[in-house]
Amino acid sequence: MRLNRKNIYEINIWPGFVDILGTLLIVTIFTVLISTITQIYFNDQLQIKRGEISSLDNEVKRLLYELNEINVEKKKIQKSFKDLSTSFKNSEKKNNELTEKTKKIEELKNKSDYLLKMKVQELEELVNEKGRLLDSLKSKNQNIKKLDTENKKISLEAFELKRDIDKLNKRLTELSKILIDSEEEDKKNKEIIKNLGKQLNQALAGKVLELKKYQSVFFKKIKQAIGEREDIVVVGDRFIFPSEIFFESGSDIIQKSGYEKLSKIVLSLKEIAEKIPDKIDWILRVDGHTDKIPINNEKFDSNWDLSSSRAINIVKFFIKEGIEPHRLVAAGFGENYPIDSGNSSSSLQKNRRIEIKLTTR
Repeated sequence: MRLNRKNIYEINIWPGFVDILGTLLIVTIFTVLISTITQIYFNDQLQIKRGEISSLDNEVKRLLYELNEINVEKKKIQKSFKDLSTSFKNSEKKNNELTEKTKKIEELKNKSDYLLKMKVQELEELVNEKGRLLDSLKSKNQNIKKLDTENKKISLEAFELKRDIDKLNKRLTELSKILIDSEEEDKKNKEIIKNLGKQLNQALAGKVLELKKYQSVFFKKIKQAIGEREDIVVVGDRFIFPSEIFFESGSDIIQKSGYEKLSKIVLSLKEIAEKIPDKIDWILRVDGHTDKIPINNEKFDSNWDLSSSRAINIVKFFIKEGIEPHRLVAAGFGENYPIDSGNSSSSLQKNRRIEIKLTTR
């Protein structure tokens, strides 16, 4: 689809303009929402505070009623005190009894005065709390009025933004059509990439099968060079050699007999390497393994160090004999990948091994 200069300018300008207006609309809606929620919250708080004021009024009435009861009780006590005083004048026999009752009356009087003082103090606190609640209510009413004014302004701005958005929707429709066309083109490109991936996987699979042919020939030549030995086996795609063929116990120095075996492997590898096509990126991997008996001598801190050093020394020998370094890989695994989990001497001997594998990178 061809676009003239005017259309290109509109495509570059309008998306940014739409984003700005969209942002303004979101801010407006958010502000209106916050205003509405705030107004609802203040109304709820207003009802709660009114309920609290009503409760305080009821509490004041209750305290006044209790105060009145205390005054009545006080009058009764005072009357009783007068009667006792009269009885005291009339009879000296009742003097002791009158003294005890007088003490009780004094205690009741002190208790009554204390209760009265506490109730008066509590009443004053309730009155002060009521005053604070009324002040808070007045302040919140003023805030609600301010929010109403701001809400009206926001509603007017939202109306104007809605009118502008209606104009922009037409432009968005045009841009959506352009986007749909672009997505169709992208789907076509993805289909092409998918087909290329399948072709690449098929090519890689073909190279792996071709390498397996040379693996079989390589293993056959190594068997012929080394001779028939029960302790040298082929498992899957790798040769497994007992470590004792190349190294003494706890050592990474290749023995003389080990050099002879490795030299035969080198000759077989050189012969087969000449036949492997250049398009196959092959490597010879040498893996060192040990048993699970810990080692800790002056040279090696762990079985992992020993296995790695053995594999590296074999690779160095191959390089010295003319094998290109980029075709060689050395790895040490220590005791972490045993082929026999037993604890017998034969099981431990099986786990002490060198594995050689012809593979791809």
